[in-house]
Amino acid sequence: MDNSPRAPGFAPAKAVPGIPPAAYHDPEVFRTEEERLFRRCWVFAGFTDDLVHHNDYLTRRIGGLDVVVQNFDGELRAFRNVCTHRFAILKREARGNGMLRCGYHGWTYDRDGVPYGIPGNEAQFSLDKAARCVRALTPVAVATCGRFVFLRVAADGPLLEDWLGVYAEVLRHASEVFVRSFDEREAVWEANWKMGVESVLEVYHADMVHPTTFRKLVKGDWRCDYDGDARGAGPHSRGVTSVSDKSARWWDGVSQRLGFRPSGSLREYDHLHIFPNLEIGFTRGAVMSVQTYDPLDPARCALRLRLFLADPAGLEGVGTAARRLIEDTARDLNVALLREDQEESEQAFRGVRQVDFPAMLGLGEERIQHFHTVWRDAMERA
Repeated sequence: MDNSPRAPGFAPAKAVPGIPPAAYHDPEVFRTEEERLFRRCWVFAGFTDDLVHHNDYLTRRIGGLDVVVQNFDGELRAFRNVCTHRFAILKREARGNGMLRCGYHGWTYDRDGVPYGIPGNEAQFSLDKAARCVRALTPVAVATCGRFVFLRVAADGPLLEDWLGVYAEVLRHASEVFVRSFDEREAVWEANWKMGVESVLEVYHADMVHPTTFRKLVKGDWRCDYDGDARGAGPHSRGVTSVSDKSARWWDGVSQRLGFRPSGSLREYDHLHIFPNLEIGFTRGAVMSVQTYDPLDPARCALRLRLFLADPAGLEGVGTAARRLIEDTARDLNVALLREDQEESEQAFRGVRQVDFPAMLGLGEERIQHFHTVWRDAMERA
């Protein structure tokens, strides 16, 4: 049964109160989020690009739990990233290649999470097959949509396709178009993860915060939609704003000169929010930014950013210097935007700890209204 969080009865309105201020900094709220949001929802982990070969792996921390997803002869399997011998973390790097082996005592696990290699087993433990199966790693659900890899810690829940709804097709399409990664970075924000998410869900702040960056890229109109069914709006949202004429001409010229193959359906600035913390932005069908705001504790989150181009030829194609220039331009814009958002998010987090009344959300912040509705629904589920 699909018991996903929803936004029942959601409709954007003027002057809507936000979630309580304590929701941004209370440790007990944070612990509940870990259990009811991050462990129950499908959470973006990375790309199949990094899991191509046998024994390639990725690690993530989801809902306060360490998780590893690994390629076993072409099949992705995921487990809690904790050795069942004496609880050392198995894989300590963000990604890499190597057997699923503990670096403490050398216990090695197979595709079913069973320790098949135990140094000195006979002398130390005498564990037979049944006893080794008892010490198997805890499995974690793993599924892909195009090149996007998602994990779900909870044993039960919706299929990934059902969770993503109509936006699954967007992710599959993006996986085919935005084939070349050209930048990846991480930064710690001194703010609750929800502050980071909210900073990209509205353009009401664009004139004040981004006058020389984002505001020059777009015209300023803003259209939102929410996948849903008879139960109400779904957990995710989409916002689209028209790219400025100057930006459109520039990107179209770049795509034509360098042989890009831009998306025909993502021609404006198109932004997807996949609950709880995945944000995907598309610019003129040529650039894709993928970012997550991963909770570290109630007062900090890790922004993880990866940028892609609709550039199948890559640096092997003509105009290597021009391609480098395009990369630098797209990178610098995204980094500048995020630094501007970081400053405001950190200041807002400083302020929210000093008040006892909720924020006021206007129509230009309707996607935050929706995000809060879904958040409340998820937090109220026992």
